[in-house]
Amino acid sequence: MSGTDSALALDAGLETVLELVESVVGEAFGLADRIGAETAAVFTRKPSVRRADLGGVLELAQPVLEDPDARIQGAGFIAAVDALADSRWWLEWFMLSNGTTERLIVDTDPRGENFYNYESLPWYDVPQRTGRRHITGPYVDYLCTDDYTLTFTVPVTVEDRFVGVAGADVRVFTFEKAILPYLRATHRKVAIVNDQGRVVLSNSARHVGGTLLRTPTPSYRIEDLPLSLVELSS
Repeated sequence: MSGTDSALALDAGLETVLELVESVVGEAFGLADRIGAETAAVFTRKPSVRRADLGGVLELAQPVLEDPDARIQGAGFIAAVDALADSRWWLEWFMLSNGTTERLIVDTDPRGENFYNYESLPWYDVPQRTGRRHITGPYVDYLCTDDYTLTFTVPVTVEDRFVGVAGADVRVFTFEKAILPYLRATHRKVAIVNDQGRVVLSNSARHVGGTLLRTPTPSYRIEDLPLSLVELSS
């Protein structure tokens, strides 16, 4: 979807939906951007970055994760392979568990039986290839939230060198709770769709989250986000 698609006429109800989407998504990308900027600054200052140098990630993530009004469930930085001096693979990722912030522990040893190879996963691969921020999901995140999740990631670069991605997780339930009542109140069949044409949220029983829209429909690009609001035929 892009701004060149057939225009979707907006009314007051859809304007409200757009404002809410921008609020939730802006919160997630806002934290990802701050973590990305902090991490890029570390790589700029230090010729050799180690895991211990990434303490600023927790300092940024923890207040947001433990804020009862925040919608974010997890956040952090995932290093590009060989970007760190003391670990080829590394996730500086934190999540909320029983009201407290905990570090995500995964096997980053390629020789390990449960090695977590993140290079091919969309939330990492798309920002690396395109240099653009990305929304992955809805998908079941068995590693972090163990729930349907949206992952918002941004590329982190230093002098055109890709050093990893920064990101934030939002549960689909949280996204739906904030937006779906207003989406239903529009009395128009519409969906919020990502750049791959996959439904993130809709008010149509035929187009549940994760459905791939193959037929072009009237759409409205949501600001500079990788999302569009599309009108459904039924």
